Amino acid sequence: MEPVLIAIICFLVISSIIAFALIRKKNVNINYNALSLKRRNAHVLSKRHEKAISFEDLPALTEQEESNLVEVKDSQLLARIDNLIPGTLQIVANTSAVHAYQKAAKSAGQLYQVIIPNGAVLDKSRAMDGAFRGSFRDVANSIKGNANWVPFDGKAANNLAAVGVANAAMNVASLVVGQYYMSKINDQLEDINKGIEKIVDFQQNEFKSKVYALVAEVQKSSTFQVETIENDELRNRELSHLKSLEHECAQLLGQANLSLKDISGKEGLDYDAYEKKIGEAERWFQYQQILLEVMYKLSDLSYALNLGAISRESSCALFLPYAKQSEETLEKLNGWHDEHVKRLEIDVEESRRKRQGVEGFFMGALGLFNDKFNYKKVSQSTIAQIEHQAGKTSTIKAVEEDDLYQEDVRLIAKDGKLYYYPNLEERILR
Repeated sequence: MEPVLIAIICFLVISSIIAFALIRKKNVNINYNALSLKRRNAHVLSKRHEKAISFEDLPALTEQEESNLVEVKDSQLLARIDNLIPGTLQIVANTSAVHAYQKAAKSAGQLYQVIIPNGAVLDKSRAMDGAFRGSFRDVANSIKGNANWVPFDGKAANNLAAVGVANAAMNVASLVVGQYYMSKINDQLEDINKGIEKIVDFQQNEFKSKVYALVAEVQKSSTFQVETIENDELRNRELSHLKSLEHECAQLLGQANLSLKDISGKEGLDYDAYEKKIGEAERWFQYQQILLEVMYKLSDLSYALNLGAISRESSCALFLPYAKQSEETLEKLNGWHDEHVKRLEIDVEESRRKRQGVEGFFMGALGLFNDKFNYKKVSQSTIAQIEHQAGKTSTIKAVEEDDLYQEDVRLIAKDGKLYYYPNLEERILR
């Protein structure tokens, strides 16, 4: 009887173990809402200040925050992000399905945020040599399971140390920030192109075509490509090309400044000659402003392609002296306008000028009875050009202080798309 009893007890014990294992496995497979990389050993837990990559739920965004979102569109960049943080694209796809369901209920789509901190390091995996681990957590913040994370550079996996994966995280972060800067520059260059189109200048078609060609080259360089950012040789080649474009822009800007200085040197003009020179000055003034903007964008692009390795001031090394030269040119142009407006008795506010010379003498008698006979109308376009040119006295922009390459990179999955959100507010981080 005892052997039978022992067999029954053993059977019950084994059944209990199997049941416990099945329940535990079921819990491990529970869908997760938030993903965070945490260190699991005692040595690492003592370093709670170290940064980690996390994927977590977010509250609804405000309209202001919505407007700051920049979509990550490049397919290669999306693949890099998914390689670094497996499951990212699935999370993005899930937000599309959730949004479709919740839209029917008049509710906002589910948001998820992944944070790639500056200098992030992943946990080593105990199961796979050369791989790294992430912990899946539910809303209650209890650990539901572990996943092995492999570095996105498969060729070097066998020799990869923790610093290699840290570089992988930083490389992806640089790609995201680089796309943001370059897309922004590219959009602004589109506006600059529209400004060139508005310049009516049949006498300077050759100069205008050079400006067009310059902007086209800068636009080409500002088109984001993963290969260019990742490959140091290609990136350095592009930086060298930017230097040549900067010098070409400087030459064109110098020509515009010299032309404006030449006009500003014409003193004692009568009204007809002054009005003609105003139109000529307007064209060169517009070229000057456009070329200054292009040179500033070249500085921005240089900073972006250097991946934050140089300071903002260093990237603006050529722009600042030419901006100073342009400012001095505008001061001289402003003085030229002041002298002629006063001498020719032009009333800018009323868009008129005092009759002078013989005409002023004969019309003066009628002017005694009605003051308007003392004045002649000045066209609105001429007045607008005077105000446009004389009103611009400063061309030196404050060098931007933002350095997004040194900040955490925050990605938001929303409505089936992935977005980068620079300078995310603390409210969202919580």
